[in-house]
Amino acid sequence: MSSSENHPTGNPQASTRPASGSAPGSPSAGQPRPTGAQAPGHAAGRTAGQPASPAGAQAKAGTPSSAPKTAAKSGKKTAKPKSPKGEWGVFRTVVVLVGLILAGFGAFYLITGTSGVPDTDIGNPSPTLESQFRFFSAMMVGVGAAFITIGVKFEWANMLWMVCLMVFIGGIGRVLSWAFSGTPHYMMIILMVIELAFPAALLVWHRYIAKTTEIRNEYAARG
Repeated sequence: MSSSENHPTGNPQASTRPASGSAPGSPSAGQPRPTGAQAPGHAAGRTAGQPASPAGAQAKAGTPSSAPKTAAKSGKKTAKPKSPKGEWGVFRTVVVLVGLILAGFGAFYLITGTSGVPDTDIGNPSPTLESQFRFFSAMMVGVGAAFITIGVKFEWANMLWMVCLMVFIGGIGRVLSWAFSGTPHYMMIILMVIELAFPAALLVWHRYIAKTTEIRNEYAARG
């Protein structure tokens, strides 16, 4: 009998043997792959190549947007307007010194009366004149105290215009006295010039610092 008869070509044992290159536990080509479990290599590849979850993708997408916000905040902090504290400090110091000088003169005349004024007859002082003079000397102390308060607190800077106007009007009073009563002592002329010129100069200086501060703040806000 021939060998082809003993072992036919359609032997069922040959079809049921696993292929030489396939693993024992791997499913055959015709069987479906199980859905409940996955191969470790496949899971690792997905973890390495793809984001783990949509929440992680959103976190990564949200990270670059936080940087411009931080930069914008830091830009706002750096662009905060700054006032020239040095100029205001010098101005306030000058205002306080003016107040001290005025208060000092007023206290001196309040104590001495008309005898403290140069070129006066101290032998026979008029009681009426003494009363009026000492009253206005006390007013001079009040004006000086107002200058000092404005310079120290600087919350009532608008009142500086009123106080300077009072001093300027006092200088005008000296001019009227010179015109109607004759030339006074040279010390009174010096005080008249100071009382007419200094208040105006002080107000112009105040306006200049306020305007330059406003311009600097506008440029700082734009930058």
